[in-house]
Amino acid sequence: MTRRLLRITTILIFIHSLIFFPAMVSRAQDRPTQAEILLAQAASDLFLKRLDETGDFSRIIDEMYAEDFIERYIQQQMVEGEESDASSTIYFAAGLDCKRDLLKLATEEDWKRLYVATNNFIYHIIVAGLNKYANDMLNGRELDDETIEKLVPPNVIALFDKQPALKSFLGFDIDKLAGALAEQKQSGAAEEESGSKPIETPEEMRAVIGTLQDGLRLLLKDQGDHSPSLTESAKSALEMNRLKLKEEELMEPTIGVSDKKYLGLPPGTRILNVPTPFMFWLTIAEVNGKQKIVWAQFLVPTC
Repeated sequence: MTRRLLRITTILIFIHSLIFFPAMVSRAQDRPTQAEILLAQAASDLFLKRLDETGDFSRIIDEMYAEDFIERYIQQQMVEGEESDASSTIYFAAGLDCKRDLLKLATEEDWKRLYVATNNFIYHIIVAGLNKYANDMLNGRELDDETIEKLVPPNVIALFDKQPALKSFLGFDIDKLAGALAEQKQSGAAEEESGSKPIETPEEMRAVIGTLQDGLRLLLKDQGDHSPSLTESAKSALEMNRLKLKEEELMEPTIGVSDKKYLGLPPGTRILNVPTPFMFWLTIAEVNGKQKIVWAQFLVPTC
């Protein structure tokens, strides 16, 4: 898994530079100052500490995010949608897309609830994996994709298989997993159609939110703990990977400076890009005189 994490993180740096910082101005002085490096470390530490304590993104949002971060996200996506070559579909999370029309059709509360439900499930599947395979990671035993897919409990697979927008969530092939599960039970094969469909209506968005929340409850129940945190072994494995990523210079914060308004921030604003060991990327900037997270996202490659 260590090599897998290194490979993924390398790709993430490239993806992140494309998705989050369009039209960036590159100048020699646009490097993190010592104060910004300390800010990045403090933000990363607090972000992970609060997640470990609460397991709930809504609690982190209240403390660390700009109050209007969802409004900023929606407005930014609308601006990008005005470009002639803009896709009609928005990438929201790994294997989860939304039709651009939802920027006007769905409410800010809908988008916020989708954000929280999506990232809560992502966080807890990561914790489940670290807790389960920490000893393998610490002893240098690599885990293949098939092993990682076993993290998804059968009842969660069955639940997601009924939701078209979640059939490729986090890169898992739910159709394939559901088909394998059906064969094991001798109750039929996988459906012919595979792959996720983007969320198209507010009603579908709310249904996806409900499915993600139900999936999380089933995941936690499967672990026998409704408030799971990282075990000491998992924390050691995470720290080991953090140090290895740091050796590869893949954990360094960077500065972006947009030459136009971005996420509601004026042109020329210094935007601090902070990677975390969990692969959640924090985008931090000054909002109303305070450094706040204006967006944070987990990214994985599709290959």
